[in-house]
Amino acid sequence: MILSTAQQILSKILTPCTYEQFFSDIVSRRPFALLSGQSPERASMLGSDPKKAILGEFEKYAHTLTCHIHTPKVPPPVARKVANAEAFQALIREYHERGYTVRLPEVIDIAPQLSEFTRALEFIFEKPVGVVIFWSEAGAAAPVHHDEIDVIVVQITGTKRWFISDEPATLPNVWKGIGEGPPPLGRYTTYDVEPGDLLYVPRGTAHTVQSTSESIHLSIGFVPVTVRDGLNAVLDHMADLDRNIRSNIGLRADNVSGGQDQNAIFEQIRAGLKKLSEQCQTDEFILQAMAKRRSRMVYDLPKLKSDKTTSTIHVNSKIKHNPLSISQLIGTADILDWCQPAEKILIHPGAEQALRFIAANVEFKVMDIPGELGDDVRIALVSRLITSGFLQAK
Repeated sequence: MILSTAQQILSKILTPCTYEQFFSDIVSRRPFALLSGQSPERASMLGSDPKKAILGEFEKYAHTLTCHIHTPKVPPPVARKVANAEAFQALIREYHERGYTVRLPEVIDIAPQLSEFTRALEFIFEKPVGVVIFWSEAGAAAPVHHDEIDVIVVQITGTKRWFISDEPATLPNVWKGIGEGPPPLGRYTTYDVEPGDLLYVPRGTAHTVQSTSESIHLSIGFVPVTVRDGLNAVLDHMADLDRNIRSNIGLRADNVSGGQDQNAIFEQIRAGLKKLSEQCQTDEFILQAMAKRRSRMVYDLPKLKSDKTTSTIHVNSKIKHNPLSISQLIGTADILDWCQPAEKILIHPGAEQALRFIAANVEFKVMDIPGELGDDVRIALVSRLITSGFLQAK
């Protein structure tokens, strides 16, 4: 995947809203709704039979179920492993009979369309994306709450009524909700959603929801890169370069817990901040820090599924990116650090031009790879990236 591909995928899901409008006027600013659009791309995000797609993954999800309810009257069932799709359906029915909405967490790979959309979001926002499925019966309701993440809601089956606050989004930290009560809804707008409709709710926006029929919707959560993330990135980069930043704080390792030698602690922090501020006067330092931050984000994504068949690769072979491919290349005079989901590959600096070409081109022939490389090296490089899952034979 390349940036333009990611932008095209998101643009299709946002139609008729434009990509530019979404980022200029909406993201992290205000709630947004696409209603009665009958979008086939959105409605089919779990495939042609959403219930079958969900129930077919009983081994993965039955024991992970969670739930919510506006006013509990009886305890929920206990999530547990089940033997087949029918038993999974029966377990979900137990939740519904007690008034609970079922929540299936971490379903990012349940359908190819969903996986490609979430990878596009990860490419654009440079942050991991999480996906939750909510399956409700008619009449189910959620308590008023806000999320510490931005959420794109896609209605898959059935109908729901959302009540979303018109108050400004608070953009809370992820730990903000600890020990706090429910937020006030205040002034709000009501949205009736149908299959194929989309809502965007910025983090820190109070809302609640009621099912007006049996309903399945996707909640796709993320947080764009924040100023705090940028500050953390430059600090992490500084720590790579300066041993003092990696040293223990205080004169002894127990000074923080013991409350001793606090003046030394204060001085170390101030000295570190001064050095960091000096380094950040150069654009290159910040660019390097942000590249390293992205590399760590890419590495933390789930490993790509690989194609082990590389024996037939030759110079005329047609190659393409895995639809979920994403990478970050960081080069030094001594080594190239190619990072992709759950894998780092260290490569000789002479291959930099070739690697940048591979990262930038969704499809190509092996012979098209530039650089002062022999064909045997081109084939070996492509074969390595096929076995790692980044590339596929076309």
